[in-house]
Amino acid sequence: MSSYPPFYAYPSAPPVVRAVPDPPRLHWGWVLALTVVTLGFFGMAWLIVQANWVRKVRGRSRTLPWAIAYASLFPVLFLFAIVMGGLGAFLHWQNVQSVVAIAAEWVRIANFLLWILTVYMLGNELNEDPIDIPLNNVMIFFFGPVYFQYHLHDYEVSDAVHQFRGPLRTELEVPSETSTSEA
Repeated sequence: MSSYPPFYAYPSAPPVVRAVPDPPRLHWGWVLALTVVTLGFFGMAWLIVQANWVRKVRGRSRTLPWAIAYASLFPVLFLFAIVMGGLGAFLHWQNVQSVVAIAAEWVRIANFLLWILTVYMLGNELNEDPIDIPLNNVMIFFFGPVYFQYHLHDYEVSDAVHQFRGPLRTELEVPSETSTSEA
């Protein structure tokens, strides 16, 4: 017979550990400044970072693919302009600039629509369970990722999020052997 009591036995399987990540902690002023300095490119990248955090907390995100599509439109337009310029120079097209200008306007319209779709979807996901950040639609329209970061900078992951995703950390309780003497 063992001297090891059964209530001190380890469980057969350790509990599931699901860590809820902290939100991105960059101050909203830095997000605004870097977005202005980089002519909006940092804002596009930061929108992907925020959508990825929502995906990690909620387990799914409808916004992340749209944010990636939104950020990928400018490189597509840039490559299109380079290809059309090269073809125009090689084939001696006279109207290549008008074709590129028309395509650029269509891409700008698509970019604006994708931006509206992405920021409102992200705002909706931030407003839903388990995150529950109340957001103003007018501020979302004008400030987007900067407004989200204003709320996320001081956001604390609540107990409701922990219960939604599982415990943050688990520690097995190992009894301390204070004064065990073997006879």
